[in-house]
Amino acid sequence: MFERILVATDGSRHSQRAAEAAVEMARLYGSTIIALYVVDIGREYAPLGDLTSRSSEDMIAGIRSNLQDQGETATRSVAEMAEKAAIPAIRRVKEGYPAQDIIHIAEEEKASLIVMGGIGATGLDRFFLGSVADKVVRSSRIPVLVVKDKQKAL
Repeated sequence: MFERILVATDGSRHSQRAAEAAVEMARLYGSTIIALYVVDIGREYAPLGDLTSRSSEDMIAGIRSNLQDQGETATRSVAEMAEKAAIPAIRRVKEGYPAQDIIHIAEEEKASLIVMGGIGATGLDRFFLGSVADKVVRSSRIPVLVVKDKQKAL
């Protein structure tokens, strides 16, 4: 049923819980895990504005490198979790726009399910901030499982 499960991770505890759920599903269905981290280029560099000096280029390169490292660490964590359960895992780190690229890569990798963490934002926070999970759920043709924080009250 779920031959390939894409786990969208950002390294947070919410993503960790989502990865745990995905690995358990992969174990039950004999699936492959695809661990994905998208470096958000739309948000991470925005505070630098239109700076064009050499120091801003160095700063952007440093931020980019740091985020790539975070992505490597986050996807490695998911892959190690899968491998401990004897589940094959693929790691991907990509720069882009998280919601768009999660869907694009899920389609490219022929994933049959996307699993991701959700912080459970409600009210004005959800309205103003939106969330990557919300955008993926609304836009994806592939089924999406959002694993919320079990400590948060309903």
